[in-house]
Amino acid sequence: MRGKVITYILLLLLIAVFGTVKGQQFPLTNQYLFHPFAINPAFAGMYANGELFLDYRRDWTRIDNSPVTIRANGNGRVYQDKMWIGGELLSDRADIFHRFKGQLSYTYRLQMTDNQFLSFGLWGSLFQNLLRVDLVNADLDDPLLKDRTRIAETTYNAGFSLLYTRNRLNIGFAVPTLFRTEDAYRVESDGGFAFEQEVLFHVSNVFRLDDEWQLQPFFVWRRTSHHPSSIDFSAMLIYAEKVWFSGMYRNSGLFAVGGGFEFGSGFLFNYSYELGLSGINKQSGGSHEVTVGYRFKGKKDWGFGKKDKKILYQRNPNTGKRDRFNPNLEQYKFRK
Repeated sequence: MRGKVITYILLLLLIAVFGTVKGQQFPLTNQYLFHPFAINPAFAGMYANGELFLDYRRDWTRIDNSPVTIRANGNGRVYQDKMWIGGELLSDRADIFHRFKGQLSYTYRLQMTDNQFLSFGLWGSLFQNLLRVDLVNADLDDPLLKDRTRIAETTYNAGFSLLYTRNRLNIGFAVPTLFRTEDAYRVESDGGFAFEQEVLFHVSNVFRLDDEWQLQPFFVWRRTSHHPSSIDFSAMLIYAEKVWFSGMYRNSGLFAVGGGFEFGSGFLFNYSYELGLSGINKQSGGSHEVTVGYRFKGKKDWGFGKKDKKILYQRNPNTGKRDRFNPNLEQYKFRK
């Protein structure tokens, strides 16, 4: 029976090591392609006065009891176009292992010029690590498990971010995990959450191809202390600001495709599929991610990018030249 317990512990170590081998401490998501608040809370208020999103992700579908992640996040304006409060709840479960995260964030936006903004994000997070001992198929009289149904540990951390925006260009920097855990091996062996400091850098832009089509490339670089970097190269093709198609490559040997659309008055739906190109990712059966959301739109245009102002040039009958002629205004002037 002790052998089965050791097997479960080895499985835990495998998940922990594999999850961080490319600089990943927590489950990654492709949600940021159309909902960037998911990667940087400083994006709060970028596309709506408020927004709510629910995300379901299933990894490694060919493996029994593979990780399932459920994530809910959102934000809302609390003062003019300057301050937002946001939050996130995350549940990540893999067989007898369960992790929970609760996060509360604050975002302040400073307008530098007519088309340049600098946003600051600050957040605090609560984490809980849970090991369901009662689900272990082993001898519960074993001293390691006796009189225990679960092993749980709660801890806290914080983070901050910056976001520079100019027209449709976004450049961001974040430290999702600000504090590093001392004596990480001892903490993990006691069932706790051990943190490594993590930094993140991202750049994105929206290029208008014509009146209907836009292209948004997105680059993300993540680095966790003592682990290799994780890099995402992605692009999203957007039609009429209502329908989009996306593709993403991650240097851990993953390729993802997806698409989504906006319907009703602010509802959004997105689906993405990740396919491994090498190693365990290739044999795992891939990953599925489904997201639904709602954006509370105000009077502003909160599309994927600020719309270019279309200047209507007409022939002015008073001058005979093509200029910014407003017939109603001109007729009013001449009636006076």
